[in-house]
Amino acid sequence: MAGGKGSRFTPLKPLVEVCGVPLFWYSYSLARLFAEEVYLAVVPDSVMLFLDLPKVLTSGRGYEADVVEAVREVGLPALVLPADVVTSEEALEALLDRCEADICSLTYRGQFTGVSLWRGEDFQNYSSIESPVPVLNVNTFQDYLLAREACRRRVERAWATE
Repeated sequence: MAGGKGSRFTPLKPLVEVCGVPLFWYSYSLARLFAEEVYLAVVPDSVMLFLDLPKVLTSGRGYEADVVEAVREVGLPALVLPADVVTSEEALEALLDRCEADICSLTYRGQFTGVSLWRGEDFQNYSSIESPVPVLNVNTFQDYLLAREACRRRVERAWATE
């Protein structure tokens, strides 16, 4: 999902670099580990529209409505990752392993992350799955600074173990 307006940070948010790669690349590359087909869900005026990657065009009526449109377009099952989330394989594995409902949303510290697994469309058959590892949702400039700091610490730990 890369179709937001970026009103709390910048409309260019999916392309802002964290650790030397565009923010959307974290979700895209993570999705590639779990799915054969990965699509960017974008609105008609998205900066992501011109990337040479498979896309689903949504109306831009809001995150929830756009998720439903995208899921219906690509079919079930569907793994949904926002373009502004940074997490790890372990978070997605928890969601995939523990989801027994039609729709499961990944939470971290009780907060929704925008990550979800759709196995059906029964909105009454819904469950929240708590992530065992951090999920950083970059919605504001402050969140961006936290993501950069987390990246810096990760790089320093990697250098220290070499």
